[in-house]
Amino acid sequence: MGENHNSISSIDGSVYVKNREIIVKNPENNGKLAIISPPSRGELYINEKRINKPHSISEDDYIEFKEFREQGQRIIDISLNEDKTEAYISITYKKEIVYYLKDIEVSSNLILDIEAKEEAEPPIINESELNNELKKVRISYGIDNDAIKYIASSGNVYRKIIARGIKAKEPIEDSIKIFFNSSNKIKIDDDVEKVDYRDFNFIVSVKAGEVLAEIIKGENGVDGRNVFSEKIPGKEKKKIVFSAGQGSKLKDNLIISTIDGKPCFDKGKVWVEPMYVLNKDVTISTGNIKFPANVQINGKVTEGMSVYSEGSVLIKNGVFSGFIEAKDTSEIKGNIVSSIIDIGGKDLIKEKRIKELRELKDYLKSLINNIVYLKDHNFVQNNVTYGMIIKSLIETKYKNIPKVCIKIISHTMQDDCHNSRVVKLVKEKLIGAAPSNIKNINELDEIMFELDKEIEDLEKEVVIASDLIIEYAQESQINVMGNINITGKGLFTSKLYASCNINFLKGNSVCRGGHLKAGKLIKASIIGSESGVVTSLEVEKDGEINVDIAYHNTIFIIGNKKYILEKPSKNVHAYIEKDGSLNVEKLLL
Repeated sequence: MGENHNSISSIDGSVYVKNREIIVKNPENNGKLAIISPPSRGELYINEKRINKPHSISEDDYIEFKEFREQGQRIIDISLNEDKTEAYISITYKKEIVYYLKDIEVSSNLILDIEAKEEAEPPIINESELNNELKKVRISYGIDNDAIKYIASSGNVYRKIIARGIKAKEPIEDSIKIFFNSSNKIKIDDDVEKVDYRDFNFIVSVKAGEVLAEIIKGENGVDGRNVFSEKIPGKEKKKIVFSAGQGSKLKDNLIISTIDGKPCFDKGKVWVEPMYVLNKDVTISTGNIKFPANVQINGKVTEGMSVYSEGSVLIKNGVFSGFIEAKDTSEIKGNIVSSIIDIGGKDLIKEKRIKELRELKDYLKSLINNIVYLKDHNFVQNNVTYGMIIKSLIETKYKNIPKVCIKIISHTMQDDCHNSRVVKLVKEKLIGAAPSNIKNINELDEIMFELDKEIEDLEKEVVIASDLIIEYAQESQINVMGNINITGKGLFTSKLYASCNINFLKGNSVCRGGHLKAGKLIKASIIGSESGVVTSLEVEKDGEINVDIAYHNTIFIIGNKKYILEKPSKNVHAYIEKDGSLNVEKLLL
């Protein structure tokens, strides 16, 4: 008979967590003990021994988990800016955190887990504590009490300014303000259909008496103080020297030009050059030259280009279909071909007076025409006087008449002219309520007459004698308020006028064709040609003409007397006799 056995299976031990309690069940029928592993935070003890790795347990073991607590705290951070003139505080409040065992289902191999729970929050920092924190880091200056009160009644704060010192004030360096433009820029008007690029020139110029620059004085820096009550030294300003050079002067803090010319600025110095020098030709790329002082062109003036100087002009390589105007004695070397040259200056105040007198004359001419038109067409009633019409027109249509009158009075006084008939009349008839007293239009005609007279007298006074030296001119027109001195081969079919003398200084200089007129004297070498080209020489009635050799068809004009040379002659001398007759002394060739 076989033997009958009952089969009994083994059961391993188990463990689980419920309500923060670790519950263990022993194995059955030779099963294995349950295993428990400690959590990442907190402390696990078995039989009063701390366990740091998996461990077998039974119901008889004393198992204890000690909860882990992170205390609540205030994290205070005080920081500064770079120069320590501002202190910032950041405060972060962290609550207390308790880590408990987390409930876990039954397992034979249990790894404990925990859960965190926030508890009490640390107390808000008070004003006294804040002040103590500042003392710890030695902050003592510029503490903001309002900020302290705010922080003591708030929660977390981030970079709140809690103290503010005084920044050191940076020095203000000496500087200079330049009033002349050192880089002229071309501006094109889109509304203008045709642009003459020759009129663009890049020369900066000034007149005597103009303010060139202002020196602006700076200041040294001012000391500051940081939040630790320490002084922050202010820096001293740099030593910069600005000065006035040639052609300028320093008055107070202004640099003023003492001459007309080209203003310059470099390395703290301002000066005025009395001459503008161009080391190339005057072309469309340079633009026309316009300068208030002397000009030197170390090249030539090309077609259509012009040079204007309120001083002298020196041109090294000639003028070709160009325009030259200068006020002082000038020289043009090389050839002058198909060009216009004007040399001579004017008194500036008298020139202004002439311009303003002419302007008033134009206004009055228009005013008279308007009055006549209104009267002829019966646009005004018979009882309206001329004075009423004139005053009304000046107040409505001719508002500039009183302005021009005031300028005329001012510049006449500047010119030390105290007996001007024009000034007397404009005061009596054209300024303020005076026009209403005009009884007849003829009173305006009287002003017009005096304007013409004064303009004529001024034009006689303003000319300043200047000379011109040339070598050769062809098919050109030259006008000089002084002498024309010809040092080269001469002239060909050109028109010359000199208020004083025309002198050919070279023995073999030739003048063929054209017309020469001088105020006093023409002294020439060779005039005309063997072919008999017509050449005219003219002087005022008190002048004379001397020619070494003159060919037939040379015309001598003195005052209103004229003589035509019929045969080639030498040592010709033409002048007016005491009886008023024209005498031409000569020897036949």
